[in-house]
Amino acid sequence: MKKLLITAIKILLIFSLYAQSDVIQVTIPKKMYVGDTVELQYTFRSAVDFFADAADDVKTQDIDLETSGFKTDTDEYTITKLSLARNGLQYTLNMTFVPWQTGELVFPAFDMAAAVYGSSSSPFIINLQAVEVSSILQNAGEASLHASAGPLLLPGTMYALYGIAIAAVVILILLIRLIAKWQAVSAAYRMRKLRRAYVRNAKELFRELRRLEKEGVRIDDGTFCAELQQLVRKYMDFRFGYHFTTVATPAILDTFDKVMANTMSERQQTAALSMSAVLRRTDYVRFARGSADSLREPSDQYAAQFADDERNSLLRIVRDAVERFES
Repeated sequence: MKKLLITAIKILLIFSLYAQSDVIQVTIPKKMYVGDTVELQYTFRSAVDFFADAADDVKTQDIDLETSGFKTDTDEYTITKLSLARNGLQYTLNMTFVPWQTGELVFPAFDMAAAVYGSSSSPFIINLQAVEVSSILQNAGEASLHASAGPLLLPGTMYALYGIAIAAVVILILLIRLIAKWQAVSAAYRMRKLRRAYVRNAKELFRELRRLEKEGVRIDDGTFCAELQQLVRKYMDFRFGYHFTTVATPAILDTFDKVMANTMSERQQTAALSMSAVLRRTDYVRFARGSADSLREPSDQYAAQFADDERNSLLRIVRDAVERFES
């Protein structure tokens, strides 16, 4: 019985050593700071052939960031490149990223099989180890307490103390300026990042409006109105950080005032009125068809169908409103 117990312990120890050495993660450089370009190498063993679709002589392949399923652009980091290398049953995931915050950086779990073969494949989860992002201010200055000096001073000691005090004040001023400058740079970066996101959001809307314009007579008025409503509300959701998709059309203007805290400029007020008018008109065409109200005169005002060129007119109004918001 004792021999069996000793044998089991040895097996567990061997298995533990093997498991610990089975995965290796290193970063280059080892000590990283905010804004550095860092390469993370994660080496593991697997019987799964991640190069089944590649030729036998291919040893490295890039992983598409957009289809990888991995979060590549967050407030904590931005991943610029992913690739996978093989050596027999041993694989190395190479990830190039830029950290944006100090402290412990934790990456989400990564499905290697989905990144290589698509989401329909059986998952192969990789758990990257957290890395530590250092601060450039950690060693900028140190202060420590010393024992009190004796009552007697050597000649010239007082001048040295004055010099140290002046130097400490100068260092403190420089340190305060460095911190203030770093905060300003960080705030400016976040603002540029937000503005780029707003530009991408507007471009995406314009692209979808061109697509909707090309649909022409292939879609009926009701379908056109539903798609235009969805595109406009999706744009406003991101642009103003509020769920306009859940707001009823009659409450759109009041919601704009609430979100903007009654600080809209004249251009923004005009844009908000335009967006509200488009949503009201598309709602009417969608839901008033066949109603008694739609048969009232004049027909160009109450008809629940678009007049000639009215679709293009609505698209122009939306584009003009977006340009007013973005300016």
